[in-house]
Amino acid sequence: MQVRNISGSSELDGIRRLQVSTALIDGLIQPAFLKWIEEQTLENGQINEKLMEKISSKIREDNRNLKRFNRFGKSELYLDMLFFLRFGSVRSDGYFDAKFLAEHGGKILEDLIISLTDVIASIYLELMSVDGDMCTEVVSSSLALCSLSTKELQKLRNEVAINWWLHQYFESVVSMYEDRFELYVLCRKKCEKTADNQAERTNWWRFAFGKPSVPTLLDYVYISPFSLPARRTKELRALTGWRYYFSLLLELSDIAMPFVRAAVSKVSTAVSYFWVSMIGTSLGLIFSGIRQPLGWR
Repeated sequence: MQVRNISGSSELDGIRRLQVSTALIDGLIQPAFLKWIEEQTLENGQINEKLMEKISSKIREDNRNLKRFNRFGKSELYLDMLFFLRFGSVRSDGYFDAKFLAEHGGKILEDLIISLTDVIASIYLELMSVDGDMCTEVVSSSLALCSLSTKELQKLRNEVAINWWLHQYFESVVSMYEDRFELYVLCRKKCEKTADNQAERTNWWRFAFGKPSVPTLLDYVYISPFSLPARRTKELRALTGWRYYFSLLLELSDIAMPFVRAAVSKVSTAVSYFWVSMIGTSLGLIFSGIRQPLGWR
């Protein structure tokens, strides 16, 4: 991390610190994306320097990268973490204390890295999209790293866009209202390596006369969701636009839900009593009508 690039003065105002931290994060996106593209193109062939320069200038001119990153709703969390790493203390107007950042700092940094990779993958999807102005050049070069068809690629891009929109306007607000962060962290697990069928057929005699082979365990790293409890009242009060109206809807639902449950319970009890009484009376009349002609008492 380029945390030391932040100014050494801890007296910066809150808006200035947010601008510096977001600029630092924005400065990490383009180099990481270009480095990944270069490594992949070296495996597939030679690097097209002219195309790489064109991609670099397009990303530099495009201001949507930081907007994509801010959609996660964790800018203040990342800002407090970067400030804590740089100065060893919390900012005066910070949202989280030093104990919280020291305890969960590792998970926050992992989530930051995964968020950066998510934005980088979104940039690549935009380059490969048929709606973009660079699709033909990218596909015709060695940068066509994705083996999906155009239809599957567009479907994936649309799904990503819908998930982004749902997270920005709904899921992130629900997380604020429930006082938690939905982080994504790296976890490790051991899995047994699958045996080669050809090796099993060749060495069948080992299973008959020798000792059974010990299964090989491999370490796998996977991305796992992690719910981090945190007080987010300040962020909830700072909401504007549709996100603010949705937060009001959540509060209204919490207020009205007990009354709705009570009303539904009363209505269901009344309907149940009505149907039981009516059906019981009807069955009694039917039974009486059958009993009288038969002479039953």
